[in-house]
Amino acid sequence: MAATTDDIRASVSKDIASLQQEVSRLQKMISAQGAEAYYEVRDRAGKAYEDALPRAKGAVAQIRAEGMAAAGAAREHAAATTTALALAGAIGFLAGYLFSGSQQPPQHWWR
Repeated sequence: MAATTDDIRASVSKDIASLQQEVSRLQKMISAQGAEAYYEVRDRAGKAYEDALPRAKGAVAQIRAEGMAAAGAAREHAAATTTALALAGAIGFLAGYLFSGSQQPPQHWWR
């Protein structure tokens, strides 16, 4: 009986050691795959940044040029600019006043 128990213990110990080695191998494999995925994503992000940078610089330059042109036109035609802004403000105020009145239910003086 003692030999059988010792044989079982030895077999179980060998199986546990084998499983520990397999778990260690799987952990190393997963770690390597994670590192590979990280570097791949990092490289893709770097390439996307490098591709987008010239376009972004061009867009900023275009926006800056258009803003300067609009500011120059507003300076040249100050009266027209003031009139247009005042008219837009008045239209916005009128639209807000009309829409705010239409959202409330009608109230009658007898209620």
